[in-house]
Amino acid sequence: MLKAQEDIEKHTDIRFTFEEISEFSRSVEKLVFTIHKNKKTVIESNNTNNDPENENENAHENKWHDEIKSFGVSQSVLENQILEAFEEEFIKQTLKFCKDYFKTTSVKQKSGFFLKALQNGYYKQEIENQSKKIQKKKNIGQQESEQTELEKQKNIAKKQRAEELRAQFLTPELIEEIIQKQKETNLFMYNVINKSYQQGIVNPFLEGLIDKKLLEEFGSK
Repeated sequence: MLKAQEDIEKHTDIRFTFEEISEFSRSVEKLVFTIHKNKKTVIESNNTNNDPENENENAHENKWHDEIKSFGVSQSVLENQILEAFEEEFIKQTLKFCKDYFKTTSVKQKSGFFLKALQNGYYKQEIENQSKKIQKKKNIGQQESEQTELEKQKNIAKKQRAEELRAQFLTPELIEEIIQKQKETNLFMYNVINKSYQQGIVNPFLEGLIDKKLLEEFGSK
């Protein structure tokens, strides 16, 4: 291997090979270069990329690469027939399904099975279904989040409106009316709020009843 080949493969994301062509004499008449994508981890000679985050990413990548190679897949096949031919997520998901399959089924040529699983899409439908489920969960989560935010905004608006109505329409007589209404419909609640009110305290239960009454009677005005 030429020094230039070594340097390019070591420090860039490509590598190249070349073939010397001699058709009519012993001398080299032309060179045919072939460019390949270099999937190897680029390591700077001065180690300036020793960032912990990058190291974690590289370790994660090396882990699933090693899992594939544990099936008997060579480095060249991994690089040229797998990593260059298929999307990373599809490879990872196929790897997951194959590992689960190998736990329950004896397969002599795991490398061949894995390659065929990728090429023929053994688990394509399962992967698509799984992807749809994940997307559905994300959509539901987003909808719930939006709904929660909407309810939050409604409650804020309702509270602000209730405060405005208190300033306009709330009187001691109205409070007494609300308390006495509870005596007729909910004696336990009446005893709780009346006892507090007699002590000069408007407890949260009574506050809620006041806001409800004001919004029902004066909210549309």
